[in-house]
Amino acid sequence: MYILSAKIEIGNYIFNSINEVEITKTVEELVDTAIIKMPLRFKVRDNNEQKFTEEVIKVGDPVKITLAYEGKYEGVEFEGYVARVKTKIPLEIHCEDAMWILRRKNITKAFGKTTMKEILEEVVKDTPIKLSKRIPSVALEKYIIKDANGTQVLQGLKENLAMTVFLEDDGSLYCGLQQATNIGQIVIYDLNYNLVENNLEFKTSEDKRIKVKYTYIDNKNQRKSYEFGDKDGELRTYHTSVVSDEKKLEEMAKAEIKKLKYDGFEGDVTSFLIPYVTRGMAAEIRDIEHKNREGNYFIKSVITTFGTNGARRKATLSNKL
Repeated sequence: MYILSAKIEIGNYIFNSINEVEITKTVEELVDTAIIKMPLRFKVRDNNEQKFTEEVIKVGDPVKITLAYEGKYEGVEFEGYVARVKTKIPLEIHCEDAMWILRRKNITKAFGKTTMKEILEEVVKDTPIKLSKRIPSVALEKYIIKDANGTQVLQGLKENLAMTVFLEDDGSLYCGLQQATNIGQIVIYDLNYNLVENNLEFKTSEDKRIKVKYTYIDNKNQRKSYEFGDKDGELRTYHTSVVSDEKKLEEMAKAEIKKLKYDGFEGDVTSFLIPYVTRGMAAEIRDIEHKNREGNYFIKSVITTFGTNGARRKATLSNKL
């Protein structure tokens, strides 16, 4: 028998009885989030004192969420901070990972000839956040940051350089190409066995007609556009004020097209709390009825839910590995 349990640590309090938890981790957004739904009141275990939840939980309180199947699995699913408290019924506590810290750091600095890593070092300086060891070497002629917070700087790198930016599960900051975020771990999904729900659809690369348009905008607001990919494809548009070289823009476009155009599955699968899965892992898809469709796929996002209806993990697939 699988018995679910939860341990929610917020500030100085520990909660074992909650209504619901939803944790979203993705390589497509800067911030991992968690929403905790719980009663408006609780009793303190030591003295049986009754407290209003909204009065004792404050923005900035540290948060740690541990979920488990008793005796079979236990894992820390989320660590971060309270971002806001919504006084609904049940009460909603919205949390963010350590990007919450960077959102409160203001930066103004002009870089001459520099690198992306040097800019990232400035973003995390004087914070507990460390850089991933897998930051690629990207040279920049110049980069100007004017009164921007840390997450705004990261969003600028994400948009201008077509980078994937997120905090890895060990808390380190990654900024690089999405295909390089694979953490080397595999989860196995048997389409005929261990899934609660299967929303995958198999498509060929020819089914996916994609065209990428990059527009470079200089400091005088002059624009120059380049298009790559299928001429009749679905248009994806991007803007950059940093990269002007056409060869570099083509490289960025091809990396984007590679994520979108491949023979294989697209969509999502839903499983129970085990097997464990997080974004950045590879999903090995097994299908005894269609052996030619089997393969490994990059997992770009995972939504983990826990509540009175049980625990589920919804994993969304990206490109084939």
